[in-house]
Amino acid sequence: MTATRLAGLSLCATTIFAQTTTDSLDAIAKKIIAQERVVGASVLLARGNQILLHKSYGFADLGLETPTKPETVYHVVGPMMPLTGAAIMQQVERGKLSLEDPISKFIPEFPQQGHRVTIRQLLNHTSGIVDYHYLGDPIDATSRQPKALDEVMALYSGKRWVNEPGTKWDWSISGFQLLVAILERVTGQSYEDYMQQNILGPAGVKSTSYCDDFTLTPGLSHSYRKVGNGYVEAHENDMAYNTDLRYCSTVGDLFEIWRAVTGPQKLIRPETLKMMSAVEGPAEHMSAQDPKMHYGLALTLNHEDDHRSVGQHGSLLGYSGCLYDFPDDQFTVVVLTNTEGQNAYAIGRALARAALNLPELPKPASQQDSPLAGDPVSALEGKQFTGTFVLNADKVPANLHDSFAQYRRTYRVFDENGRILIQPLGQGAERLLKLPDGTFTMRSSAKTRISFVLRDGRAVSMRMSSPGGLELVGDRVGDGDPQTFHQQLR
Repeated sequence: MTATRLAGLSLCATTIFAQTTTDSLDAIAKKIIAQERVVGASVLLARGNQILLHKSYGFADLGLETPTKPETVYHVVGPMMPLTGAAIMQQVERGKLSLEDPISKFIPEFPQQGHRVTIRQLLNHTSGIVDYHYLGDPIDATSRQPKALDEVMALYSGKRWVNEPGTKWDWSISGFQLLVAILERVTGQSYEDYMQQNILGPAGVKSTSYCDDFTLTPGLSHSYRKVGNGYVEAHENDMAYNTDLRYCSTVGDLFEIWRAVTGPQKLIRPETLKMMSAVEGPAEHMSAQDPKMHYGLALTLNHEDDHRSVGQHGSLLGYSGCLYDFPDDQFTVVVLTNTEGQNAYAIGRALARAALNLPELPKPASQQDSPLAGDPVSALEGKQFTGTFVLNADKVPANLHDSFAQYRRTYRVFDENGRILIQPLGQGAERLLKLPDGTFTMRSSAKTRISFVLRDGRAVSMRMSSPGGLELVGDRVGDGDPQTFHQQLR
């Protein structure tokens, strides 16, 4: 057989193998997206510079049935944190910052209550500062309300310390809000301008932008949350949170930015990336469920079996994101979706394991809710439950962060023209549905269980049990009228 013919056979075999690999990865993506009930997603997998899969699924706009594209834009939740970390480390490299600098050097107005917090502790989530995202009313009731940086800081400054700084790892995006403020004060630039000039511009990306109430973002998908077995648009405002959560991008851009940070362009030095990818102290004990998961500096040090990875995943604003790099395998996975929950991480894990020839993970229990009609509640019976209730965490399960110990959420139960409704502060009201066992639930979260303690024909306390394990309990603080209800934010 001639050399030419051998070469042709070799090329054919390589093409078939590549096609089979792409087809199998595509099938896995479709399977997990359906399993996770994701409205729309874009994925990118690469081994080195070779793109194994770059594809989109589902809808960017469910109402108009507009399909996603590989270049569909999403709010980036999760993968922006390593980029904020890279920006801070650039300032460390340039001698403008030290990891051991106390934050009081740059933000003297932040009340430290006798504690000393360093920049390192902000980066590795060992600062002990409470995460405002888990405080309940302060953010949940105002998640549609735009805020300036000092208003975001006011959500958590002065709150009780979660842990003594440097003694325990506990997730806190409050620390990243402080890092943004420090970066701006050290450089004299806005976060947006600094990132464009020092990260995004050098990476050569065109579809990544700062997106807020004053900008129109071309190609941006709508965001969704699940209600029962359907979906509704998510209406959280990115300007209610950190500045670094106000970014939109594509999977392709995120891949290019990551390559610029870690590859030939080296937006940070190799030794800096090595430092960010190293675990130390209490950040070694990041997860009670997975002792092999650790945290570095703005990077989750993760793994699939014995294949180590670095990156970040997250979910907020009705979006989900995941970017993990497997340095020993020269493999990168990026997933962005427009549906609430850690579904991008689930998709990314499944694709990474397939590409690494690892067995599939067990299928999780069904997340779908059974349709509920609710037993009838008479007007007389309903009046027993009316009132405003302030609920706090009864106890914090091991799978949740310590900040939840300060969680507080206000609800009112009230009669609206013969209908018994329940309303969380800052959100819409919905029917309170009675179950056969005498407890209640609601259509938006059918697996949540609500019960009341009655005394002399009147509810004096309320308990709410969520599927995530958080038990909320609290007393009736007054009537379910608007005045009593809204004064809880004052």
